[in-house]
Amino acid sequence: MITHMLVQLPVLAFLGWWLGQTFPEKLKRRIAPWNRWGISGMILVVVTVFYWMLPRALDAAISEPLFEIAKFIGIPLFVGTALSLSWFQLNFIARGVLMLEFWAMFMRLGWLYVVLPDRLCANYLLGEQRILGRALLILGGIWAVSWTLRVLFGVKWKKPKMLASNLSLSEKNKSP
Repeated sequence: MITHMLVQLPVLAFLGWWLGQTFPEKLKRRIAPWNRWGISGMILVVVTVFYWMLPRALDAAISEPLFEIAKFIGIPLFVGTALSLSWFQLNFIARGVLMLEFWAMFMRLGWLYVVLPDRLCANYLLGEQRILGRALLILGGIWAVSWTLRVLFGVKWKKPKMLASNLSLSEKNKSP
């Protein structure tokens, strides 16, 4: 359960992000009218992430090959690629709201996985569920501390080159 949610799903999303970065500009321009200000892409990201956080979806991905295939196609395309094409088009308030919601999801799921006396996923043991819950709470705590350091003390973390070099289409059009 831990490797499924904290390793496999993020790696699939990262591969989709990388795929979105390699799209030719012509394709990005064709997608742009459908993803104005990044809203459509982020709705796709949010809906897909919320679906794959459901315990039933995790169970289905383990026990049913069709759902496993859907996960390996859907996460890279609907989370990683959509996030890559949409994130930098959002204004900073929308980014902050989404980051806060994803942090809250980490904390809610972590708390839920720790305190529930029953297994939520039929394919995983209760002990794995609790370990995942603690890991989500720890990651959420690290996330909160890093935000606090940035907001209160101006600590800036270096962005990976792949993130720093990505400009939205509107930013590219503005530059001479």
